[in-house]
Amino acid sequence: MTIARILPHEKTSGASETVTLPHADALLAWMIQDEAMVEFKPKLSGRDDQAIVLTKDGFTQVILGAAAFNSYDRLKPYFEAHKLPNAAIICAGTEEELQNLPLECRQVGAFTMGLPTSSSGVRACIQSVYSFQSALTNAQAERENLEETTENVKYIMSISRELNGERDIPKLLNRILLKAREICKADAGSIYTLDYAQGSNSVRDAKLRFRFTQNSSIKPDFAEFTIPIDEKSIVGTAVLHQKPINLGDLYTLSDDPVTNPFKFKHNRTFDQRIGYESHSMLTLPMFDISHRVIGVIQLINRKRDWKIDLRSPADFAEHVVPFHERDEEYAEIVAQQAGIALENAAMHDEIQRLFDGFVSASVKAIEQRDPTTSGHSFRVAKLTLGLAEHVDKSDLPQFKIYKFNEDQMREIRYASLLHDFGKLGVRENVLIKAKKLYPWQYDSLIERFELIRATLEIDFLRQKVNFMSNPTAFPMDFSLESLDDIKTSKLTELDDYFNFIIKANEPTVLEQGGFERLSEIAKFDFSDTRGNRKQYLKPDELKALSVSRGSLTSEEFAEIQSHVVHTSEFLQTIPWGHRLHRVPEIAAKHHEKLDGSGYPNQAAGQQIPIQSRMMTIADIYDALTASDRPYKKAVGADKALDIINMDVKGGKIDSQLFELFVSSGIYKIVLQK
Repeated sequence: MTIARILPHEKTSGASETVTLPHADALLAWMIQDEAMVEFKPKLSGRDDQAIVLTKDGFTQVILGAAAFNSYDRLKPYFEAHKLPNAAIICAGTEEELQNLPLECRQVGAFTMGLPTSSSGVRACIQSVYSFQSALTNAQAERENLEETTENVKYIMSISRELNGERDIPKLLNRILLKAREICKADAGSIYTLDYAQGSNSVRDAKLRFRFTQNSSIKPDFAEFTIPIDEKSIVGTAVLHQKPINLGDLYTLSDDPVTNPFKFKHNRTFDQRIGYESHSMLTLPMFDISHRVIGVIQLINRKRDWKIDLRSPADFAEHVVPFHERDEEYAEIVAQQAGIALENAAMHDEIQRLFDGFVSASVKAIEQRDPTTSGHSFRVAKLTLGLAEHVDKSDLPQFKIYKFNEDQMREIRYASLLHDFGKLGVRENVLIKAKKLYPWQYDSLIERFELIRATLEIDFLRQKVNFMSNPTAFPMDFSLESLDDIKTSKLTELDDYFNFIIKANEPTVLEQGGFERLSEIAKFDFSDTRGNRKQYLKPDELKALSVSRGSLTSEEFAEIQSHVVHTSEFLQTIPWGHRLHRVPEIAAKHHEKLDGSGYPNQAAGQQIPIQSRMMTIADIYDALTASDRPYKKAVGADKALDIINMDVKGGKIDSQLFELFVSSGIYKIVLQK
């Protein structure tokens, strides 16, 4: 029996009247006529006689009699068109009919209603299914909301890690703005920092500095500028009130600013000039740990879809929405993290500048003790860093394994600048010794030879007086003229000795037979005014003058070499941290040679870091070409490279690094004037 045939013969029941419904046709007919079912808007499905559709609040229920569910082929279209939670399938039938319900029907979550039943039971069943659908939808919404919240929390945590890992302030500011835009789906935005007056923490004495802007839809081009902090601007107001300002649509603000929030007025001329529309806007102050405002984030145009670009007025009208409370909450969290990250970066930058100042002061202290090497440390650092940059960028197989990050380049710079710091532990007179004799030794030598000359003069005068007083006491061939000849010969010989000593005092290579002649001169003695016999040359003077090359004795050279040890000991007292921990090692090995002939530890080969090997080339090159060394003449660049190349051929210096040093032209950046 179909519904169409049964309806004319059924009695219409009231909403409160209970009716027994023995079979599906009666059930479906009652549902069409019952007043209590009006809220569910029952109607025939049009697909089966025993199928009726109920709808309420966007939820659908499809009631099927046995004729509509006696096979899965009949059921399949319903399950494909109606799925939980928005739609539910209810199969109504007798116990026997429901026992024959296809297994697939139970697997896809269909409900069942046993017949016969009462109308009140049907109402309760339908209401229960509706409540289940509502609960399921709410649960699904809550789950989606929870999943979204969880993802946003994870994202915000990742933002925190990302922001706190950045120390470069311009990069950090750009990243802060990007992350705030992403979390709030803002098409555009700007970021400001506060320039506080010297010695003041008052925002009234500060200025807002516009730093960066971003826009997904257009390419803005703005330079930095400053604006006063007052209530004439939204960013200034956010700073003064120290709270977020959320404006739903700037284009709906009144032309009379008195009626607008904070008395703002949107000037559209700026939008018109850049071809853009600023509708929704969220402005948030950033605070440091002490809750001092240090910046402002301004987000513009919250989009329904982050990926959409805003090109036309229709795009702005369709896709731009106000920033809601959750956006504001997320943005505030980002702003809080950004403030801390910005303060940390500023503190890191301040510490970095402080440490750089300390390093520069240390180099200055070295140079003040040894003015002859002024600028050497800075030139060595420049050369070493230049070579390191070429190694880092090189595609040559031997250099591909070497890549220097920012910290490693800073490590090289500090090690290069401080490589001679240990000279503070070397006696100053040794450090600046320009000739073989110290100045006071030289002065003493001059005075001694003047004394020798004087004693010779006195001795000959005495002989003259004696001869003139008693000529018979002298040999027959003796005369004043012969005495003058002997005197002239002696004084000439003395001048020869003195001139040779002066020549030997120069830090050049000692001439052939020079040591023997010095030893011969040292054997001569004379009587001083008190009659004491003294040598022409003292033992320490003989030793100094006998140096075959340069100006230093072996003991003095060892003392100079000890500066590397002092450098290492000094640098090891500084807590460099894990990023710069190799500074002492790099600096301490710049005088080591690949063949083990260097100092202080005779390290060889791979025991010497590549950073030290680069510095070795830079150090030798600058020492050779430096024009401010009093103990040697500067050589030209080509000659210096030839000299270094001899050590390369001797296996002392890294040949591959030296080849790159020459081919790249790095050495030219510090050409001496």
